[in-house]
Amino acid sequence: MTRSNTNYLTLLLLCLGYFIDFYDLTIMGVSYNELIQEQFNITAVAQIQQTYLMISNFQTIGIFIGAILFGILGDKIGRATAIKYSILLYSLSTIAAVYTHSLPLFILLRTLSYIGLATEFSTSTVLILELFPIKSAAWGTAILYSFGVLGGITATSIGMVSWKAMFLCGGIAGLALYVGRGKIKESSKFLYAKEHSEQKFGSMWLLLSNQQYFLKLVKYFLMITPYFAMITMMFIFPNYIIKSYTLAYATKMLLLGFFVGNILSCLLSAFISIIFKNYKPFMLLSLCIFLVLMLNFKNIPEPGILIYSIGLGMIGGGYPIVWAQQIAKEYPIHIRNLASNTLFALGRASSIVFNLFISGWLVVKGAFVSNAIITTIIVFVLALSSIIFSFGKKTSAAQIDSGEISS
Repeated sequence: MTRSNTNYLTLLLLCLGYFIDFYDLTIMGVSYNELIQEQFNITAVAQIQQTYLMISNFQTIGIFIGAILFGILGDKIGRATAIKYSILLYSLSTIAAVYTHSLPLFILLRTLSYIGLATEFSTSTVLILELFPIKSAAWGTAILYSFGVLGGITATSIGMVSWKAMFLCGGIAGLALYVGRGKIKESSKFLYAKEHSEQKFGSMWLLLSNQQYFLKLVKYFLMITPYFAMITMMFIFPNYIIKSYTLAYATKMLLLGFFVGNILSCLLSAFISIIFKNYKPFMLLSLCIFLVLMLNFKNIPEPGILIYSIGLGMIGGGYPIVWAQQIAKEYPIHIRNLASNTLFALGRASSIVFNLFISGWLVVKGAFVSNAIITTIIVFVLALSSIIFSFGKKTSAAQIDSGEISS
């Protein structure tokens, strides 16, 4: 098999993993009501909601742990090796979760599942960046995210199927992917650096103690907060839009539109990044769309919920692609995977904070609208400031890998 064919096979295997990632994230959301009633004999609506939120929080903790763990391992033992064994952990724990009626054990298994899934996007992005030329890497990452979105669409479309069947399909597909990932090509840049560099690979201390590295991490964290604020708040928006639609139908329209917008945004982000050779134009465009849509959710007519959701999806697709590529480009190879995964972990942790805020806002009548508007403005200003004040010497992945940027 030629080098080019091996790279494209690797891209396909990475894309299938992110398909499973999005698929699993979505099936829990569409099947939790049936799952909790059937598996744990919980029937009260309020208790089902509380149980679901508890499971979701532990899954998010799993994502945080997994991103850090496999971020370190990806720099120490290789991106391909880390992403191979992470999908194995997901598969085994997901299949096991089907057969337990113990809520604590189920939560533990779901936490392990998300430890396994946590590294899919960030490590795949790093590997794509190191295997392909810059222009091809932009399209490769767009394809990767689009596969993830297709996983979410698939889970939404078959949401009426038994949750056990959906879990088993995800777990078995993961096992098949584990076998297939034995053929994933390791980054030659990583292998060369590992053999010839005297740097310590995968050092969290280096990432946090080096002022340049730390400030970059803070900069990108501020940039991504609008994305995580949006994906936590948007599921409350249908309550302020619908009049005759059921909430279940409106939520399905929200997800469908969001996924369609994601795919359009993936393609647009790759196109703009290649044309301008800079990530900032697309980030600024996305932030403007974010501000307009998030401030006007209460003014959306009921028939317009699908179009509105596509607009939200235009932020949710390309935005994470661009920052994932950019942070991977700006860090040297010995902590690149850790930096990318740490940023993702911080973003996920912020969603827990946003969820806690939202839970408090919903208790007080009318508090959600005003607080959502204030939060939108705050995260917009922080993200905009981090982009505007980050102009400086342009750094390429080639410069980083060749050692032109000091570490």
